Amino acid sequence: MLVEIQCDKFIKHGEIRKPIQFHAGLNTVIGDDNGSNSVGKSTFLMILDFVFGGKDYVNKCLDVQENVGEHTINFTFVFDGQPYHFSRNNIDYKHVFRCDEKYEPLAEDSKMTLDQYCAFLAEKYGTQVEEDLTWRGVVSRFIRVWKRDTLDEERPLRAAKDEKAEYAIKRYMQLYGKYASVEAQIKQAKAAEDERDAFKKSSDYKHIRAAKNKPEYEDNERRIVVLRTQEQELAEQSSKGLLDLDSFQARHLSELDDQLLKYRRERARVQTQLNAIRREMTEGKKSFKKTYSDLEKFFPGVDFQTIESIESFHQQLAKVLGDEFKETEKDLATAYVMLGNEIARILEEVEEIKKIPNVSEAILKEYAKITTELNNLIDANRNYDRMNELNDLVAEYAETRDRVIRDQLFAIETMLNQKMREISVQLLKDEQHMPPVLRMEKLNKYTFNTPNDGGTGAQYRGVITFDLANMELSPLPFIIHDMQMLLHIEKKVMAEIIKAYDAQKKDRKQVFIAFDRLDTYDTKTKDTMNTNCVLELSPGGNELFGRAWNKETESEDGGEEK
Repeated sequence: MLVEIQCDKFIKHGEIRKPIQFHAGLNTVIGDDNGSNSVGKSTFLMILDFVFGGKDYVNKCLDVQENVGEHTINFTFVFDGQPYHFSRNNIDYKHVFRCDEKYEPLAEDSKMTLDQYCAFLAEKYGTQVEEDLTWRGVVSRFIRVWKRDTLDEERPLRAAKDEKAEYAIKRYMQLYGKYASVEAQIKQAKAAEDERDAFKKSSDYKHIRAAKNKPEYEDNERRIVVLRTQEQELAEQSSKGLLDLDSFQARHLSELDDQLLKYRRERARVQTQLNAIRREMTEGKKSFKKTYSDLEKFFPGVDFQTIESIESFHQQLAKVLGDEFKETEKDLATAYVMLGNEIARILEEVEEIKKIPNVSEAILKEYAKITTELNNLIDANRNYDRMNELNDLVAEYAETRDRVIRDQLFAIETMLNQKMREISVQLLKDEQHMPPVLRMEKLNKYTFNTPNDGGTGAQYRGVITFDLANMELSPLPFIIHDMQMLLHIEKKVMAEIIKAYDAQKKDRKQVFIAFDRLDTYDTKTKDTMNTNCVLELSPGGNELFGRAWNKETESEDGGEEK
């Protein structure tokens, strides 16, 4: 755990502060009884985040970087009785240096990347419950300090403003070792979807044959029966010597003549419809000049506006019909061309049959034709069956995935909500008071609130309860709570929260808080806070950096400067 922080820019009344020492349980940063602002309480909590691998101290505390300038934070952890000393600079903040007890960088292997340093902390604190869970993935959302994005009382899982709920829930599940099984099912379901989609694309791009629907599948089945019968008959007749070239050709030419007659009749029907449509379209384009002058001679003074309106309607109707005619004409023209192509194919086949020199070649060609069509239809139906199998597999894996997700989310919910109920009874001394509730409906959606109590104090009390429950149930080694969370909580409840914070020492876990105005609390609470005080800050030279830069000061010429 963290046992010390030191920096030569930490000043108290003009002198460098002594190293700040920490212990298990509650560690308080206390302001004065006037509640003075800008003395460095929140800044110090941000430095704690910096010590634990965060970057917000550099990126968000810009006033400190500007007024203090370059400085190095030195700190020490103790794990299994062995001290580990480090330093981290606010300029070269992407590296951490291993040091000796005087915070001098070690001669060899002293420079660590931030990722290496965080991996070290994860190993020593024992938080890497699952392989993909990072150190910051564990602790960042529980460091609730002003200027960080973790003070949202309705989104306690959020570690950063732009963090998606899906990512936050994933990291939270990993903290409890519940995501690995979910991820395995997600990958399995995704693999099934990918295989199904790849198979479908192969069918769409004609790389494989597949029946498009059930009616086509059934038509293929009927055709397969016919082709198998033809195949068998051809083989039997050939083996018995019952086929001769003339009879073979005559049979096939008869079949082709039937097909030719069918297609020619169909093309003639389409030609008739096409001619009629084109005639209608041509006649519809004739124009004439409208005039009602002759009618006016017989019906003087009559308003012909109604007739003109009817005529306008007829023109609009004619336009709609014209568009429909164009679409129909296009479809008929396409059908006419396709029928012509099929007729040409049959005529070509007729010529080929007439040119076959002997019965053996005829039988071979016929057998090959039957076999090719038969195999194509069998493949098409087999691939149709395979597509259905893949669809069923996708649905099965998706159902399993969703069930595992529900079960794992519910397991965490149940465990956490029960623990929060126990803690709420401890804090409120009231079993009837509704505790905060976490609901994780999906992997990308959750809600958190204290039912029927939307007050600021109740909502932040809910977040505190949530953090305490997670410290008790998971490997989470510490929490950091800024004053903004504590100000609105009623004093008797706050007294119980302080007890709960202090009780974390039994598990060698740490709580870091900022607080002031202790004079308004009972003696026991004040004693606990003072006993666990690690840093006192106040105006007039006892600010964290020994001075405040938010006030105007007089310049030498008597004016004022900021």
